[in-house]
Amino acid sequence: MVQFNLDDERTWKGLLALGLLLNLIVCFTSDLGLDTHVKMAVDAEGGLAWGDLRPDVAGQSDPTDIGERTVLPIYAGSEASIKAFALLSFILLIGYVYRAVGERTATILSISPALIFSVGRGYEEVYFALMFALAFALFTGLWSTHRRLLQNLLGGCILMMIPFTKGMTEATSVLLYGLVLGAIGSLWHWLQEREDERLTFLRHPFQAACTAAAAVTTLMVLAGLFSTSPTLGVMKDMPLRFASAIAFSLFDAVVLFVLFGMVLWPLLRPGLAAMKSIEHPQIATMSAMIAAAMTAIVFYIAALWTYESVLWGASWPGVVWTMGNNGRYITLLFIPIVLLLKHLNQAAGAPTFESPGPALKPIAITLALLLPLSLLAGIHGQTMWTDEAADAMGLEENEHFLFVSDATLGMHWLYTFFEPLDAEQNNITGHWRSVDINWVDALDQELSHVETIVLAPEVDNVPTGWVVESTGEVDLLNGGGEWRVLTRT
Repeated sequence: MVQFNLDDERTWKGLLALGLLLNLIVCFTSDLGLDTHVKMAVDAEGGLAWGDLRPDVAGQSDPTDIGERTVLPIYAGSEASIKAFALLSFILLIGYVYRAVGERTATILSISPALIFSVGRGYEEVYFALMFALAFALFTGLWSTHRRLLQNLLGGCILMMIPFTKGMTEATSVLLYGLVLGAIGSLWHWLQEREDERLTFLRHPFQAACTAAAAVTTLMVLAGLFSTSPTLGVMKDMPLRFASAIAFSLFDAVVLFVLFGMVLWPLLRPGLAAMKSIEHPQIATMSAMIAAAMTAIVFYIAALWTYESVLWGASWPGVVWTMGNNGRYITLLFIPIVLLLKHLNQAAGAPTFESPGPALKPIAITLALLLPLSLLAGIHGQTMWTDEAADAMGLEENEHFLFVSDATLGMHWLYTFFEPLDAEQNNITGHWRSVDINWVDALDQELSHVETIVLAPEVDNVPTGWVVESTGEVDLLNGGGEWRVLTRT
């Protein structure tokens, strides 16, 4: 095992340089991720030209149902600009943490495998972290204790930008629900200042955190029971599966991505002890906001896994392995957590990365275990075999093709062809069918105009009247196997 002399500041400087280098390297080694390809295919009206990701008829795309999605303006740019913007935003976050908390904390942020993964794939986690950090500072009065109502209202609107950019809410709802959240934040601060023994729990960090988590749990369950969205509504439709998904989500998001992936587990126990031992309104607000967000994210990930497993007819809990990287959403809590630890250190002497005390050794061991994952995320990156398949198809303007694959993430994979084919410019239309349905008959019926098929590695049959035109190997980390391009004879 690699041994670190973490008492030597040169070690931290070297790790910080390595983290920055890996984030730069991954921009060259990694292809964009599935979600990013989908976002790049969204048109100016928010539609997807080849059909919505969640077709009304399971197992087949519908180009007439383009859906409606919200994406950040950066996804209208090129691959290089998307990665460059993500990288610069992440460097900005690292710089802020370096200044506000310290070099060691900034170092751990820089070598996070989840965030290196996200930067290289052009994912939104960096922007979510930035939005949440801004909202956190405003709600908690981190920068100023003046004009708290205005800060809360602004913080609420910034916080609502996260579900907005995920396509979970309308633009008009950002202001409406932002004002509601701002009002809740103002009420929270007003109650904290009341001289009432019944409200002292709002000034105790641990009790405030438990209260916030319980409140969000109640709201999420009610949202599921009343089916306020199809994703959350799955709680009512598949209660047992959702209950097990909560357990998987807790382990994936909190244990793997936060405690291990952000090296926070050595600081957990003393941090909780410090939260229980003090009365401090600002720290209580920080604790409550982190607990509320963590609860909401765990519920959302569990609902997403459950809903998508039903939509795709995927095995349970096998789909958890496929969708496990959704736990990266919770990385937006790293900056608030380390800011909380800094305040706990000042108020109750809790250890931090800057002054870890006995936690130094487990931090060193965790870093030694984590670095190979960081190196893999940065140096290997992600490869998309669909780039090569798109070149092999040789499609011309106005042509159609069919992509056949497993149902799981099938529509996401379809959109990885969009950019390589320059589909918008060439007016190329892609269709998708799941291997689980009778896609062969469709070639002589509604898809009779299709002259080219792409078979994913998991599809092994070649229909009569078609010939294999090209083949290629899929990277092992993408599942391995051979893809094939077929044309009509």
